[in-house]
Amino acid sequence: MRMFLAASLLLAGACLLPLEAHKPITSPYTFAEDVAPILRERCAACHVAGGPAPMPLTTAEETVPWGESIRLELVSGHMPPWSAMSGGKKLPHAEGLTARELNVLLTWVTGGAPPGDAKPTAPAAAASAWPLGAPDLTLSLPEVNVAADQGEVTRELVIPLDAAARRPLRAVDLRPGTRSLVRSAQISVKTAAQDHAERLLALWLPGDVPAALPPRATFHMPADAELLIRIRYKKTWEHEREAMSDRSEVGLYFTQPGSEVVRITPDGPPFSQELRLLSVYPAPGTDGHHLTLDAMLPNGETRRLIDFTPRQGWDRRYAFAPFLDLPAGTRLRASEPDALFVNLVVLPLTN
Repeated sequence: MRMFLAASLLLAGACLLPLEAHKPITSPYTFAEDVAPILRERCAACHVAGGPAPMPLTTAEETVPWGESIRLELVSGHMPPWSAMSGGKKLPHAEGLTARELNVLLTWVTGGAPPGDAKPTAPAAAASAWPLGAPDLTLSLPEVNVAADQGEVTRELVIPLDAAARRPLRAVDLRPGTRSLVRSAQISVKTAAQDHAERLLALWLPGDVPAALPPRATFHMPADAELLIRIRYKKTWEHEREAMSDRSEVGLYFTQPGSEVVRITPDGPPFSQELRLLSVYPAPGTDGHHLTLDAMLPNGETRRLIDFTPRQGWDRRYAFAPFLDLPAGTRLRASEPDALFVNLVVLPLTN
């Protein structure tokens, strides 16, 4: 009897607890009509089944449980994971979300997350194709295994090149074999040469479209060149206790001999020749630093070239679009001179 009474009291107490009410619908936007197109355009490169992100965001059922996380990521500016300003405008290929897109997502998340009437078809797990088209040469990398008890590992692979592959390059790209495992990659030239030529060919991230060099600009490949590929593997929560493997591919895009891309650190003397600025990327260990690069023109004008904050694990090359031509006598000044690398070629470019 005592046990029966105790159980009855517990049940009565539970009935008196307030039930969690559904969040009222205040958003004029719905997932099907308004949110899904934004996620498909901006997030589907990673947030799909089998992708590198920890959760797919292709249907309302998948997205609603992550509503608060989405709000926090958007408000903090952590997602999308890169953005940059150039000349007071968002840099193409690093623009992040527009003000309207941000408003739609935040209003939907905080306004009850209505699904809408239609159920959009989930986008296919894209990225099977090469964004720049079929490479001139595709190299298959050795298989890499990640044990069941390993959550995140980095592997370095050295790939010998024959004479046919040691040709001037306009772009290099990577295609992961296991999309949910490959988180980032660096592709460099390994050579004994000691010069100012750019040896970093690519900083690869999922969802980042590589930028090819302009005509008559090249990454030079010395006669002893090999490829050094550093790949970071990280499992999503769905595969935490699984043994996984990857066999990625590297695509090489050849071009005609031309002006060699060089790498400099800013804050040197004025340049004696005309320059074409191609891209900028952060030095290691500058995560969270607010970085700027200015051009001090010979007429006394100061021009803000780029303004961005690198994030850990999201190292990328910021390509100017269009490329920036600067006159002789220009001096480059950075907020932290040792925190930036600048890629450029000397004008006029080799015909």
